[in-house]
Amino acid sequence: MSDSNIEAEGTPAGDTDAPGQGQPTQSTVDEESITDLLTEPLTQAYVKAIVALYALLGAGMGLIVIFADIIDESFLDASGPGMGDITAVSFVGIPTSGAPHIAAVLALLVGGYLALRMAADDKQTMITGAAGALAGTLLLWILSAFLAVSQMDNTSVEVGGLLINGIVLGLLVGGIAAGTVYIMRNLVPDVQEPSA
Repeated sequence: MSDSNIEAEGTPAGDTDAPGQGQPTQSTVDEESITDLLTEPLTQAYVKAIVALYALLGAGMGLIVIFADIIDESFLDASGPGMGDITAVSFVGIPTSGAPHIAAVLALLVGGYLALRMAADDKQTMITGAAGALAGTLLLWILSAFLAVSQMDNTSVEVGGLLINGIVLGLLVGGIAAGTVYIMRNLVPDVQEPSA
């Protein structure tokens, strides 16, 4: 925990809820359940925005494959029997198998943003980041996979496998978002003005 957070928690007086005045102090909010925190309007608003970002990326990744198929202009010179298929499969593979890796990078950005901007205690902010990243990862992967695979002949998506993988990997990505919130709020030192 950073020194400024320790000082804020040890100070009985003072308005720590004002914008720019440090982290909120621990209160009875710690006793709220995860379900209670997920129903908070602030949490829901952030989760909705996070999921929308992931969905936008998933749709964009899938649409890239569709438009590349429509354009139908080769950008790699693949010679030899079956090399064109390998190129096509690898291009489609980016939005299908690469989605969890992209979601993980987004989780760092989402967690960092929430840590700095969400005016709630650590627990609620971490739960918000984890829930948004879990739902966002699942939606990103489903959208990008279905749109990308729609451009491949004799290829389909195994929906059950996609959902299971999406949920399990979404939990891991949610952990990255929650961990980022914790790190940003508790391990990163406060910025101080350089002395003149």
